[in-house]
Amino acid sequence: MKNTSVTRCSICHDAIQTQHVFSENDQVYLKIDSVEIASEKTFEDQWSPINFQWISDFELRKNFINQSNQ
Repeated sequence: MKNTSVTRCSICHDAIQTQHVFSENDQVYLKIDSVEIASEKTFEDQWSPINFQWISDFELRKNFINQSNQ
């Protein structure tokens, strides 16, 4: 299985690429590609932490409004 999967947008029909992620204790993890872990001969999913900062909906909307007013 590949780390990214491709889905078609139902509105614009463009390809949308997705990745497997999960969060735990305010840390976000990205699933490592199975090709990379196949050489280690393990069948468990392996996850790598990534830099990611959560932004609230309120703050995101406020930033969009500020950018559109400039």
